Amino acid sequence: MAQYRLEVQTIQRSAGRSAVAAAAYRSGDRLIDERLAMEFDFGSKGDIEFAAVMAPADAPAAFSDRQTLWNAAEAAEKRRDAVPARELLVSLPHELDFAQRRALVQAFVAEQLVARGMIADVAMHRPGREGDERNFHAHILVTTRSVTPEGFGKKPAEWWSPKALREWRSAWAEIQNEHLRRHLGPDAPQVSHLSLAEQGSDREPGVHLGPTASALERKDVASERGQQNRDTEAHNAKRKELRTDFQATADRLVREAPVIAVPVAKLTTEAEQMRSRMIAERDRWAAERAALTLPKIDSVRALERELLQPARTGVAAAKLRLRQTEQRVTQVRQRRLALVQWIRNPARMIWAKHAELNAIARARAAMKRAEVAVQVRATWIASPAGQAYVASRRGPQLERAGDVARQRRTLERKIKRIDKRIEGATRAYNDLRVAQALGQKELQVPSHLPDETRFMREVGGPARAALMRYPAPARAQAVERLNRSMGQTIGRTFIPGR
Repeated sequence: MAQYRLEVQTIQRSAGRSAVAAAAYRSGDRLIDERLAMEFDFGSKGDIEFAAVMAPADAPAAFSDRQTLWNAAEAAEKRRDAVPARELLVSLPHELDFAQRRALVQAFVAEQLVARGMIADVAMHRPGREGDERNFHAHILVTTRSVTPEGFGKKPAEWWSPKALREWRSAWAEIQNEHLRRHLGPDAPQVSHLSLAEQGSDREPGVHLGPTASALERKDVASERGQQNRDTEAHNAKRKELRTDFQATADRLVREAPVIAVPVAKLTTEAEQMRSRMIAERDRWAAERAALTLPKIDSVRALERELLQPARTGVAAAKLRLRQTEQRVTQVRQRRLALVQWIRNPARMIWAKHAELNAIARARAAMKRAEVAVQVRATWIASPAGQAYVASRRGPQLERAGDVARQRRTLERKIKRIDKRIEGATRAYNDLRVAQALGQKELQVPSHLPDETRFMREVGGPARAALMRYPAPARAQAVERLNRSMGQTIGRTFIPGR
């Protein structure tokens, strides 16, 4: 069935990336990067099934050319850590044919990207020969600056907000579902941009393999991520099997239990207690979730600054000493020139001049050593050993953050599920209260109900059926009496026939 995927990444100079190179690779084109004076030729790539540049109406006509567009985007950036482009990677439903997938991508790009003022370079890829045959996907490179007929302008802040990303994710799910229903009918598979936790599912999510792990798996070499996905699938299958077995056993116990008459007042009390326990459990989980705070994770840049800080402090101190030495030499020289005995003694003047020059030379040498120390440390940080050290510093933080995130997702799934149960319990409880207000003495229910869900279902059903035997005006009057007596409001949706 169709799968949902929308990932966003930046094409950033500080990571050694080029928007021109990215566009050439994704579109299978041959482009020249004018900033780097390098050619990127990917014309031999065979998995490209469609590539096109989509731009707003007021964009320069020259920007319809891919090489012109991305060289202009690079030229508009001055910083070493600039982001000339971003990429949206989306999975396309394999159930649709090429023309339908193309129409889907173009509709999304036109509505969500070009309409906001971005220029999008779209490249649709078909599955690789050795990969998953359903892996149709599209790479969408978008510009990061507003565009006018004269060229690129500023970077709109709203393009970078988390809200924009949420809107993209939601819109991609909606438009994909719309196209699936349009071409496959009302029973077409549907996707959701919500996480499993937000959907209330207890299924554990898998991880994206990525190119390295995928290549290993194709060669029948078990990768760490591949094994993690296999373990997750096994856990999900076992969880589903246990849940099915429990449900079958519970249903059998309910079917085999004799039906007995139970006073409505007793059932109402039990329903109220059961609903209160559910609410208390839900509140406890919500408190646990609120108490889980993500630990601080040092960014790579922050750690690099921390490692460079001692050397940079040394440079600042050396510059200060040099400036103080030069000021001191200037002041002493001016005072000395005012003394007659120094002027009349050339030897002493020459000695003093040498002393001054030596002091300044020592200060400049100290500053040069400090600057070299910064360069040496920066080179080490950029080396594999330095990057490994930075990664080792961040590793424990990332692991702790991952543990907290998993705990929060688990609690969110539990809360989502129990919210649905509380909703059903509230409906059954209100039906019982109305039935009791109408004078219903007892209900026929199974003598053994193994869990709360079945209690609410097996009691709520007879309660609603009993209510339906009373005229609608009588039900409405009972609701009004309960509202007046208890200071609460029973929603009309709880009362059949309203």
